Amino acid sequence: MIADIVYVNGSFVKKEDAKVSVFDHGFIYGDGAFEGLQIVNGHVFQLAAHLDRLEDSVHYLGFSMPMTQAELQELILETARRNKIDNGYVRPIITRGSGPLGIRNMSELGKPTVVIMCQFEKIEARRAKWDKGITAQVVSVRRIPAASMDTRAKTCNYINNILAYLEAQAAGAETAIMLDAEGNVAEAYSSNLFVVKDGKVVTPSLGSILNGVTRRLLLDLCHQNNLPATEGRLSTYDLVTADEVFECGTMAEVRPLVTINGRTIGGGKPGPITKQLHGLLRDMMESGKHGEPIGLAA
Repeated sequence: MIADIVYVNGSFVKKEDAKVSVFDHGFIYGDGAFEGLQIVNGHVFQLAAHLDRLEDSVHYLGFSMPMTQAELQELILETARRNKIDNGYVRPIITRGSGPLGIRNMSELGKPTVVIMCQFEKIEARRAKWDKGITAQVVSVRRIPAASMDTRAKTCNYINNILAYLEAQAAGAETAIMLDAEGNVAEAYSSNLFVVKDGKVVTPSLGSILNGVTRRLLLDLCHQNNLPATEGRLSTYDLVTADEVFECGTMAEVRPLVTINGRTIGGGKPGPITKQLHGLLRDMMESGKHGEPIGLAA
């Protein structure tokens, strides 16, 4: 459920009054960047890491942040406070701004547009998916190569991901697995991927994938808990012969894939390492030690 209060360009407004210009280049061209953050027990999990990536994405797109990272952090926390969200989702969006049509007129745009919105969502709404696992389809839509646009930037242009999801949906699957231009496994349409084989954990190397915050945390957790984990090249063969496959992301957390292209993975149910990593991640999230407190009134 979308929360009632949205921050838009200096003002907190009701969601029905939250509007940006039709001339905004985020709307016209997808010219902007965003982040998705989970709020757990009144804390915004890994807020600093997400804001670092947002700032990098904006810089990569060639315009400047309209405020300091500290100011944006406080606006995110204030938006969550005003909506009284102790568990949910918050999304800051920054676009190049609005002005004349045409890419050649970017220098005439106003200051960047900033929007922050929240959504109520609790873990219980997703736990059933984690308990039984989900289905996946390797799709024909390829991940945009880094030679075209560096995939470490999290931009508002999501057509590539949308087309991948639509193809998987048409095939009756719940998530899409995208390959890179060379046919190697890249990522899911909105998440990073991991494979477990003979007790070893492998995730695709950076190159044609988003450098996910949750992905980095899971690699750290593997190393801290003596689970062999590496980054490398994976093929569809590695997927369908794996003991376990899971995707990870801000709201997906750790979500097991139990069939891929209609073929059963492992025993057809979430595996032990998948469950272990999700438990470790969830402990981090619920502890509050790795997030910024919103400061909700008791």
